[in-house]
Amino acid sequence: MNVYSLAIHPTEPNSFFWGSTDGNIYKSINSGSTWSLLGTLNNGNVNKIIINPNTPNIMFATVSGSGVFKSINEGASWIKVSTEESGVDIEFQPGNPNIIYASGFGFHKSIDGGAVWTKVSTGFGGGLKMIGVSPANKETVYVIEEESGIFGGLYVSTNSGFSFVKKTHTNKNYFGYSTSADDDSGQAPRDMGIAVSTTNINEVHIAGINTWRSLDGGTTFLPSSDWTPEGARFANLGYCHADVDDLLYHGSELYVISDGGVYVAENPGGTISPTFYTDKSTGLGIHQFYKIGVSQTSPVVISGGAQDNGTSAYVNNVWKNWCGADGMESFVDKTDTTILYGTQQSGGLVKSIDGGDTYDNIGKPDDTESGNWVTPFEQDPIAVNTIYAAFESVHKSEDGGGTWSSISQKFDSSINHLKIASSNNQIIYTAFSDQLYKTTTGGGVWIRLTGFLGSINSISIHPKDANKVAISTTSNNKVYVSTDGGGTWVAKKTGLPNLAALAIVWDDNGKDGLYVGMNYGVYYIDNTLSSWQPFSNLLPNVMINELEINTVDKKLYVATYGRGVWATPVHGSSVLSVDDISLLEKIKIFPNPATSFVQIQWNESNKSEVRLFNLNGQMIYLKKGVSLTDYKIDVRALPSGMYFLRINSKKGVFTKKVIIKTKSN
Repeated sequence: MNVYSLAIHPTEPNSFFWGSTDGNIYKSINSGSTWSLLGTLNNGNVNKIIINPNTPNIMFATVSGSGVFKSINEGASWIKVSTEESGVDIEFQPGNPNIIYASGFGFHKSIDGGAVWTKVSTGFGGGLKMIGVSPANKETVYVIEEESGIFGGLYVSTNSGFSFVKKTHTNKNYFGYSTSADDDSGQAPRDMGIAVSTTNINEVHIAGINTWRSLDGGTTFLPSSDWTPEGARFANLGYCHADVDDLLYHGSELYVISDGGVYVAENPGGTISPTFYTDKSTGLGIHQFYKIGVSQTSPVVISGGAQDNGTSAYVNNVWKNWCGADGMESFVDKTDTTILYGTQQSGGLVKSIDGGDTYDNIGKPDDTESGNWVTPFEQDPIAVNTIYAAFESVHKSEDGGGTWSSISQKFDSSINHLKIASSNNQIIYTAFSDQLYKTTTGGGVWIRLTGFLGSINSISIHPKDANKVAISTTSNNKVYVSTDGGGTWVAKKTGLPNLAALAIVWDDNGKDGLYVGMNYGVYYIDNTLSSWQPFSNLLPNVMINELEINTVDKKLYVATYGRGVWATPVHGSSVLSVDDISLLEKIKIFPNPATSFVQIQWNESNKSEVRLFNLNGQMIYLKKGVSLTDYKIDVRALPSGMYFLRINSKKGVFTKKVIIKTKSN
């Protein structure tokens, strides 16, 4: 689930609201520990949610492609207001929530609390718009507009939005990469923002790729940041990460929300210099990893590529960024952990031989071929210094990327996936869309394999048996397994929730262990189990893009799209002492089945964390730091069914299935 907007109740600080990318609004009454679906608007990104500070049951939301919506019952139900086709921004007039401004392709105003809306058409273009207001002068309204992704104009009203005047910025593009505003690049309205000083109505900040500042009410703008650290130092500008999604004043400080985190200008009206912005992102584990590679060593070395934030390496328990742009597939050399390989968007190949302190580009195997956004890049599991890259055909290098040779026919599309068998490096699988190909000779003409449904999201070959292959797919069957090298396939779906199966990996544990990572959660199965079992082990609710196993430290590593990298002991590993296990087994949970309450009794003084999950892996109950000597969970409002109760303490993690049979069901 993608959180696209967030609001906090003005008088109940534990109540949060967030809007998704599919028109849903969720609510939490416990500071975000658990959430419930509050209401559904029309499909589209919920761009913004605002709450009337005087009457909090009145809320407004804007939705891409759908318009502006209002709720009078704190979000339980919504009605569309105004004639706007695509809602982008919405603001109360400072100090007067009965006057509201909303924007999309047009600019709209209400003076009666959102009941009736008037479209203001004077002087505007046809692009999407954002709004800037300030308590420094409640009558002044700024509107910024995009045109085909670049800067389209800045408009100013001095009469509370009744009419606007367009400022003259001929041939200026403040949404591009150039700090001279003279390029034709831009990603608006995705990257577009405006904020006005809370004390100086003439101090206006706008943003696209970089940030800009005006001290004369929008008549002139100067850059306040450059999107590269080197460029910022050279031009004596502040640095904040590229692609600014929003600007926000909090008191006298200006916050910048970008694809690289949160930056703050503590004195946004002061001198612009390299120290203009401070990065406040330290401690936020929010990397959106596409792929990771882990070493087979202890301590582990990890290299992973992330959306908008390059390729990072985890060395000696510290993360460092070693390559920029968008980071994609990456791996650690199997014989020398100071050698790291990585990719950038669409197949830019890079290599470091000093643990990520420096790197060089690797020549593209074939300049005539296109790579996918995430281009497959793999190391041979047996041959030293041998690597593979897949564009429209599969290429092999036996000298670490110095020279390349094609080892497959040219396919009809750029390739999405590539895997080499650990037990026999002549057996290689590759895939794009719903097409899966295989070679058993390390090259030549690859044969197509069929017998499954859906497009392929991931391939895994058993470490000891190259004939055992698993694929995760977009079909309703989720996962297919073949034991004859892809000749025939058996669907393995039982126990999996109705979520996308994105990543898969075999565990060489003697039981054909198999993990699958989904849009939310990790699941496990082996030949002793008849169905998949949840294996999320306190993972956050986030998309799982890749799974890797380190056979030395016996841990499963998970690349998440939004919460960094996580690790846990593989299935069957015990990190607890015999005494700890015995102590956990003394936890009493009753009655089971339960109709009203689930009671927990444990004669242990340690404070614990209690979580309850439904079968879809959704956490529906969370309490932290509680004593379990006599603890009750009220389940009367829950639907009947099976749940997983998980207790986490200093002594370990204890999970038990609980049956709930509520009287109302």
